[in-house]
Amino acid sequence: MTRKMFVLIALLLVCQFAFAQQATEPVTTVFLVRHAERADEPRQDPPLTEKGVLRSQLLAQLLGIAGIKAIFTSQFQRTKQTAEPLAKKLGLTPTAISLKSNPSNPRLIAEESTAETVNQILQHAGGSVLVIGHSNSIPDVIKMLGGDPVPVIDEQKFDDLFIVTVYAKGKAKVTRLKYGVVPSE
Repeated sequence: MTRKMFVLIALLLVCQFAFAQQATEPVTTVFLVRHAERADEPRQDPPLTEKGVLRSQLLAQLLGIAGIKAIFTSQFQRTKQTAEPLAKKLGLTPTAISLKSNPSNPRLIAEESTAETVNQILQHAGGSVLVIGHSNSIPDVIKMLGGDPVPVIDEQKFDDLFIVTVYAKGKAKVTRLKYGVVPSE
């Protein structure tokens, strides 16, 4: 057997071992959305608008058969209200994870908040979970799960649905979709 053939066979064996190892790890499906449309007031913790309530109902309709076993929100009313229709439909109680701002840039979420969210997700390895977050928290969660960096989420858009398939520690595939055509006001 030539050296070249030996290297090729060894490489094939290593690849087969890697794929076999990945197949034995549970695949976790994480659905991530930004909260639905929110009111402008009160500024600190606004509720959903009528359009936002409609979007949350559309989300429940869409994900009602996705096998979701846990729902995670932030501490803010708008994320909890977005989760409400699906949680009620599935008989789940959403878990609120308190997001803390990064001290050096209040617009960013502190890394420990993202890590806590990811730890909660990974406790449901092999299942499906929903994370309802914010335009500044969702990209960090996706990245920490092992997905490719997500482009900036437009502050005026509420229809992004990210599906992150975590198939091995630190390795994930990200699919970005749009959901819920809500009539304009």
